[in-house]
Amino acid sequence: MRLLISILFVTISPLTLTSQSRSPREVRTPSSIDLALGELITDPALKNASISFYVYDTDNNEEVVAHNADQSLVTASTMKVITTATALEFLGSWHRFETKLSYDGVIDTNCTLHGNLYIEGGGDPTLGSKYFDESDFMLEWVDEISKLGIHHIDGKIVGDATYFSDEYVPSTWGWGDMGNYYGSGVSGLSIYDNTITFTFESGPNDNDSTYISCFEPYTPDIRVDNRVKAGNTSKDEAYIYGGPYDPYRLIKGRIPKGVEGFDVRGAMHDPAYVAAFELETQLFKHGITTSSSASTVRIDRLNGFLDTAERQTILTHESPSVSKIVFWTNLISNNLFAEHLLKHIGVSRYHDGSVYSSTMAVQNYWSEKGVDMTGFSMNDGSGLSRANAVSARHLVEILAKMKSSKHFDSFYSSLPTCGKTGTLKGYGKGTKIYNNLRAKSGTMTRVKSFAGYVKSANGKNLVFAVIVNNYNCATYQIGNKLEDLMISLGEYDQ
Repeated sequence: MRLLISILFVTISPLTLTSQSRSPREVRTPSSIDLALGELITDPALKNASISFYVYDTDNNEEVVAHNADQSLVTASTMKVITTATALEFLGSWHRFETKLSYDGVIDTNCTLHGNLYIEGGGDPTLGSKYFDESDFMLEWVDEISKLGIHHIDGKIVGDATYFSDEYVPSTWGWGDMGNYYGSGVSGLSIYDNTITFTFESGPNDNDSTYISCFEPYTPDIRVDNRVKAGNTSKDEAYIYGGPYDPYRLIKGRIPKGVEGFDVRGAMHDPAYVAAFELETQLFKHGITTSSSASTVRIDRLNGFLDTAERQTILTHESPSVSKIVFWTNLISNNLFAEHLLKHIGVSRYHDGSVYSSTMAVQNYWSEKGVDMTGFSMNDGSGLSRANAVSARHLVEILAKMKSSKHFDSFYSSLPTCGKTGTLKGYGKGTKIYNNLRAKSGTMTRVKSFAGYVKSANGKNLVFAVIVNNYNCATYQIGNKLEDLMISLGEYDQ
């Protein structure tokens, strides 16, 4: 088989797989990349697939291999390299997002605040996040409120998420995604990774009923339609359906039979409301009461109330640096962080955090940097949208531009290391790409992709991207096939 492939490439490589620096008529010996690509494109499992592949040598500024390099495809999570790279360029590695605690009205001599207490979001995706040490922030807020001498609030706690628009999720996200934890949307005031955890108990037999013993964080308006069954499975096969700002959640599917305390994570319906209710609860535990129930600026506006009162700031809470947020975004492929970073790009360039403005800011920035963005269509920051269309050349050219950025170290260190960290931990062990290749992967139904950096066997610094859509095999199988292609990059010696 390899002999036939070699003959094939000797015949066609002058036309399809040569470097731009070579004469079109020059015949060359097939490289390790040529051979691996030949196996990939002739694989029966990819008979109906679309493949975009591009490799560039940044030392000599020349193309190494291209196969449908300009074909725009669905990328899945490799979109995050574009989002995070742009965020670093716009915001800087050390920028931090602010959340403010404030109040309006006056505090009288009887220790009563005649007014409202506000949590003013600044688009921080990490408030209370499990990926950062944010466990005590709510108690710190209660302590600061107590220092003002407030014992009662003749008003309410209001969550203010107006830093971004009310467009909680991109319009192109699927209904089957947005109710689950990985489909958590973007709020100007986010909290606890915008995730709610439902704890299930299941019966001992296949198809037994289940019940939800608790859910956290608790909010009084949530309504759950539980249709989950116990089954002969060892993993979470439950799916949550529910839209933005809608407290109704339908949960279907299966969880392991005979288990206690089995957690299923879903997306919050309204993080700003959850934050306000959580602070109200903590204040009550510490003896500080309110006259009215927690609310949000959005809810108040829907009820015809527009707040224009001047506010006094109690404290300002700062997020971790953008570089740290980028690190987690790429290492574990965090959709929530990516979507927040995208909206901050829009605010930074156009003072508008809508998806449209934010994606246009990304496209225009790289176009101004000399990247040909023809055929590029960005509809979210994480890659969850199937309306995205990106080519391997788009990815490679942006990654190559980042090598000259002052933020490159932050960007490069965020990418998983082959065989060692993140989503690449299971790849490349015992090969030339182990602890060498750094890349972001992307995976969703019928989509697999990789984009990143690798040093070849002859010491060249290569930038690469590969995107495959509509393959006819299991996800792990296409992963293995693309692993072989990436190994060939590390073995390249021409």
